[in-house]
Amino acid sequence: MAGGAPRARAGGAQPAGLRAQRAAAPAGGGALVSGGAGLVVEGLGVRLPDDRGGTAAVLHDVDLRVGRGRVVVLLGPSGAGKSTTLAALLGLLPARSLVRGTATWEDLDGRQDLLEADTAARGRLRRGTVAWLPQAPLSTLTPVMTVGAHLRETAAVHAARSRVPDLVARAARRHDVDPAWWGRLPTQLSGGQGQRVSNALSLLGDPGLVLADEPTAGLDPARARAAGDLLSALAHDEGRAVLVVTHDLRLAEQVADEVVVLDAGRTVDRGTPGELVARVRAAGHHHAPHPTPGEARRGAPADASRSLRADGLTVVRGRSAVVLDGVDLVVPHDRTTGLMAPSGAGKTTLLRTLALLHPARSGGVVLDGSAVPGWGHRVPARVRRRVAYVAQDPRGAVDPRWPLGRVVAEPLLLAQRGDRTGGPGVRGRVLELLGRVGLPADLVTRRPDQVSGGQLQRAVVARALAQDPDYLLLDEPTSMVDAATADEVLAAVHRHQHETGCGVLVAAHDEELLRRWCDTVAELPTRSGDHPWSEGARHTGE
Repeated sequence: MAGGAPRARAGGAQPAGLRAQRAAAPAGGGALVSGGAGLVVEGLGVRLPDDRGGTAAVLHDVDLRVGRGRVVVLLGPSGAGKSTTLAALLGLLPARSLVRGTATWEDLDGRQDLLEADTAARGRLRRGTVAWLPQAPLSTLTPVMTVGAHLRETAAVHAARSRVPDLVARAARRHDVDPAWWGRLPTQLSGGQGQRVSNALSLLGDPGLVLADEPTAGLDPARARAAGDLLSALAHDEGRAVLVVTHDLRLAEQVADEVVVLDAGRTVDRGTPGELVARVRAAGHHHAPHPTPGEARRGAPADASRSLRADGLTVVRGRSAVVLDGVDLVVPHDRTTGLMAPSGAGKTTLLRTLALLHPARSGGVVLDGSAVPGWGHRVPARVRRRVAYVAQDPRGAVDPRWPLGRVVAEPLLLAQRGDRTGGPGVRGRVLELLGRVGLPADLVTRRPDQVSGGQLQRAVVARALAQDPDYLLLDEPTSMVDAATADEVLAAVHRHQHETGCGVLVAAHDEELLRRWCDTVAELPTRSGDHPWSEGARHTGE
């Protein structure tokens, strides 16, 4: 990367306690967009720390122009460097990261270098100028604070006390935050509900620049469309500059004024959404694996005695809020079952209950013909290990201090009855599993904050495969990856299933993906009246 030797960034643009460096930028800069208002990124390069005490390049000379009133979409596969670009702009890179280039925001208040901002300046930017819509919104909320407390606390930063109730009410209406949620904790929200709460919080400060990281990940089609409508309105109706990083081609077509394609940390193409999305879609279809005839829908009937079954499950939230009501669902051994439901319908609760991680008020879980008493640690470990669960939010499912190799190895180390040192066999198995889900071996030493959401999502799938379960429950396992990588992940799950005979349940919003890879797709309707799912799942394909 050009631009001189790295130097320490004055004041530190990273959070307290972190040190960062960047290189001097060439003098002169570039022409500002939209009459001098907007974001200009030139020659952005990032090197992240590696396990040898050095750094590895992950971004190379990225250039972006985001004018006010425009939406620029940064498109690319998982691991391309999209989220790293946003992390650099927000000052959220790991310690010892090296950054070079410039990132300048200009509006009526003047010109500010996002990369040079110190901690105090960055706090001011985040409170008023820059809004971040994160990829994993639930992980950014304080787990012991209710939704209402979050809204009131954030509103108090931007308005006088007398105006807080009105500001909160308007934000809740705009972002469809149901007042019934205000007393809930973040752990009691679905992924889609958490995203709406996070959007309301992020946009309370009337920002000029909006940075959105995978804003449709884990959303059903209707909610994904609504998220796109919001981003479009922020730019085209309200005059904000909006930068979106995504792998969602439909979103790019819906909102983008310009698409920039990133691959392996480099800008490889840019242009209008019509021409670029068509090329990206064609390339992804060409490279994606597909199930062979008979692989996704095999003719031999499953052994009815071997299954994981929800038997009249009723689950409540708090004292009385019914989440699931009398749900019946069968996950046969050696079969892949798809589960479709809109955001907030309770599919995550269903998967967690089947995985023995959540209690049922009535009904129960039946494992290979035997009712499982209780849940959590009341169930013997040998029984719990037979069911593996992959959470929708991978960042909330791993220890942030552990490298990916340790994350994937955890089931293998537990199986060694207390021997935490591993060995060549464990290390070899970890590398094999990472390769199965399309991750390179050099990620084995990276911590979760040093990889993309899509890479971490695949690592969590690899960890579940390492458990060698009889039943594998996947909650939106491909929501953070592009279409080709999604097929690659499900192909790895299918290979494991063919080798072991495990039963698989995949909950997702992508109907086409489910019908391509699943033997049966169960559609769970939206709740109505007092008995949301009282008739069980509707099987819509075999």
